Amino acid sequence: MNTLEKMKPIAVLGGGHGGHTMAADLTMKGFEVRFCEAPEFADNIKGVLEGRAINLIDAHGKKHVVKPKLVTTDFAEALYGAGYIMIVVPALGSKIFFKSIMPYLEEGQTIIKWSANFSALMFANMLKQAGITKDVTLAETHTLPWGCRLVGPGTVQIMVSAIKLLLSTLPSQRVESVLRGVVTMYPVVPGENVLATTLNNLNPVVHPVGAILNAGSIDAKGKDFYLYRDGTTQAVLKGIRAVFEEVSRIAEALDVTMLNYPEEDFTKKSTIMSTYFEAPYAIEEATDQISGPSSFESRYILEDLPFGLVPITHLARQYGVKTPTMDGIIALANAINQTDYRKQGLTLDELGIANLDRESLKHYLGEV
Repeated sequence: MNTLEKMKPIAVLGGGHGGHTMAADLTMKGFEVRFCEAPEFADNIKGVLEGRAINLIDAHGKKHVVKPKLVTTDFAEALYGAGYIMIVVPALGSKIFFKSIMPYLEEGQTIIKWSANFSALMFANMLKQAGITKDVTLAETHTLPWGCRLVGPGTVQIMVSAIKLLLSTLPSQRVESVLRGVVTMYPVVPGENVLATTLNNLNPVVHPVGAILNAGSIDAKGKDFYLYRDGTTQAVLKGIRAVFEEVSRIAEALDVTMLNYPEEDFTKKSTIMSTYFEAPYAIEEATDQISGPSSFESRYILEDLPFGLVPITHLARQYGVKTPTMDGIIALANAINQTDYRKQGLTLDELGIANLDRESLKHYLGEV
């Protein structure tokens, strides 16, 4: 009996570009996949529900019609007996999504959030607050396995694919057991703990500063704006570098390892976002195809600030690291969108790590 035959069904939750792609990709790799969207967002997978198939355009431009084992909006049906539960939703919806599935979790299941944004810590605290003591493993990765976009109803396109993905678990000691299964799906390597995956998520590093420093162009072009093609000038890249260095200082203070990036990657239009990705042709050309943001109501701000930069700066303050560039980006975003992302953003209380000293934090991450 081979590995795929032994593996339990995989539930892929979330009807956005990442969920469509993962459901199709894992099905093509031979896994039994249950593709599920929340019932209130059923329109996101309307085409798939009707045709029971996902149209996938791979990085070579080849089209595939892929039929997951199950397509549903019933969480109970999707999660029953599943081994891995892949949550592939924006950080904006993570809390609501996880709350919805908590009643259906079973002993021994592994829940992986693609990608991090402090997800495992938030989920663990939610389980604790709800008094749920089932033995489940929480995990997260630092990014999605590809750069992809929905290009039509039930149709997704892959532009680039990851060659290295960090995966961490809560508690951290369970990482090897989770890796054994996930490595048959994607090129995952272990991170020390879930702060390693969260701090290595480059979306909050690149997207907000790129959007803020291109505010005029985004307003003028809207849907025709392409950040990597048009917006990552050398001046903008210096801002991205400054944010990365601040995140790196936080990681150093917490004994977390950041992925290595060649110096020249901080001067490329594709930025360090492309370092651990590949395409069948030039990576710069591939990232040029990734559109957005089209407005300041995009996930580049609405997700990457309250679920990225804001809690990262809270973490920095708790452990004595200064973040002037990130603080400035948050202040400018507040002004542009006339809101207060610090009030909207994740708090360390919500993550269950407020007021922990460094040693207590390490203990919590490893032996929660």
